[in-house]
Amino acid sequence: MLSNQDMWTLFEEAYGFNHENFEFEEVITDPKIVTKRGLYISIEQEKRDEFLKQALYNGAVAAVWPKNEKLPLFLPNHFPVFVVKDPLPALNQILEFYLKKIEENGYDTMTKFKLFTNEVKSMKQNDQTVEQIKMIARKLATYEKGRGKR
Repeated sequence: MLSNQDMWTLFEEAYGFNHENFEFEEVITDPKIVTKRGLYISIEQEKRDEFLKQALYNGAVAAVWPKNEKLPLFLPNHFPVFVVKDPLPALNQILEFYLKKIEENGYDTMTKFKLFTNEVKSMKQNDQTVEQIKMIARKLATYEKGRGKR
């Protein structure tokens, strides 16, 4: 599974709690998805604060946030926020890292990636990056379906 320690390794700039290792059950881009131990990646360009609050309310335990945006004041101090130049390429980086991790180490339980739901599909900032992300996500889904086979 993808862990918060993996995220601390991937991204230099981060805020929040880093003393306990925990795993993300899901990675989401739609804040309306109810998640359990979810990592929310803010790829919207408008209403980011509102969407982050909604993701937090729906079970997100950490977030990826753009560097050029102020962090909302409502965030708890312990809530990990990984600050990146652009969240969409960061999502791609996370997927590539995670795919390599499961190919090298195998898996018992996998983090589920719930990306680009209907609402978010209209938000194609960079079609090439989105297609690359979808390709990696399909490969991860294949691993999940073939559980135990490598």
